[in-house]
Amino acid sequence: MIYLDYNATTPVDKQVIAALTQCLESTYGNPSSSHKLGQAAKAALETSRNQVASLLHCPSDAILFLSGGTESINYVLKGMLNSSLKQRHIITSVIEHIAVLDTCKFLQEEHGFDVTYVPVNAHGCIDINDVIAAIRPSTCLITIMHANNEVGAIQPIGEMAIAARNRHKELIAKESTTTFDPLLIHTDSSQSVGKIPVHVDALYVDFVTVAGHKLYAPKGIGALYIRPGTRTLQKFMHGAGHEKGLRAGTENIPYAVALGTACAMAQDFLENENGQNKLWSLRETLLKHLEDKLSDVDMAINGPKIENHVLPNTLSIGFRNVQAAPLLRLIEDRVAASAGSACHSNATSISAVLKAMKVDPEYAMGTLRLSVGKYTTKEELEKASEIIANAIHQQLNKRQRIK
Repeated sequence: MIYLDYNATTPVDKQVIAALTQCLESTYGNPSSSHKLGQAAKAALETSRNQVASLLHCPSDAILFLSGGTESINYVLKGMLNSSLKQRHIITSVIEHIAVLDTCKFLQEEHGFDVTYVPVNAHGCIDINDVIAAIRPSTCLITIMHANNEVGAIQPIGEMAIAARNRHKELIAKESTTTFDPLLIHTDSSQSVGKIPVHVDALYVDFVTVAGHKLYAPKGIGALYIRPGTRTLQKFMHGAGHEKGLRAGTENIPYAVALGTACAMAQDFLENENGQNKLWSLRETLLKHLEDKLSDVDMAINGPKIENHVLPNTLSIGFRNVQAAPLLRLIEDRVAASAGSACHSNATSISAVLKAMKVDPEYAMGTLRLSVGKYTTKEELEKASEIIANAIHQQLNKRQRIK
């Protein structure tokens, strides 16, 4: 099986498995206990926190461990429930992960929040001016993903955040009768962390979401960066004072160790192994093979085409008059890929992201999301492109015969 679905999830790295296994076997104390086993667990937890922080280039005490990206997103968005009733406006984009969109819907329907959904252009990118135009004194949060999971578009988070904060300050300065809290900004970096450098100071945000299973750690562990000094959010898990009182429940030490190990490896991959360029080279190799083998088929890349504007590992490509779902079934025992996001792989409708980008339906219905990773080889890409090309030709020939 050739795996080209790294944006859906990654294999767990062997070094991560080794660290996880060793922790399960030997570091089983409760980190809140004062005896040596407990303190060993506490030390392992803090080492892991330092490793996550190092990858994000932030202080270690800014890192909160959670169960994954979805909990991290819920923590921030539902945390807005302690906002003043006069400050319950959220800005997000139409192409966010379902965890953001569903939580926004919950806040709208159950708690009376107002949510503005800014559009994206044909490349899947927001227009900063649309975000600025949507800001009100009552805006409590902006949540825009760092990079899109389907088409790989990297958003201008840092530039947007600076402009948004300045605009919000201007608006609340004009309010003489009502006091408003400073604007908070969150970015879901689940797809970008480990693939491109992520420096939280350069993003100018208050919260950054990290999902472990997107960077070779197990499913069920993630992290949230919380900018030091950020106001305390509404908690939705209560109990003892774990994680500095921010998330109740005994910490999952083995999985935190796994995430820390994965983050340390990701930092080494990016900084010492030229990882970003390696991923881009693999992506471009795959694209070239597909173009060569499908020169008789109309195809179009979805999302930005310029390096550094798109995730280096992500290729969203639409084939005209091809049906992606049947195509994936034809190749499922040889190539693992997705149509749009993983949750759309068996769908017969166009993904919300491609709709928002106004992709021609003739190409959108035939879109494959092919995402490479650090284990991908160029030999695999040549073979995978041959399998995909043969399946596309088979489908198109069958369609022609039916006509």
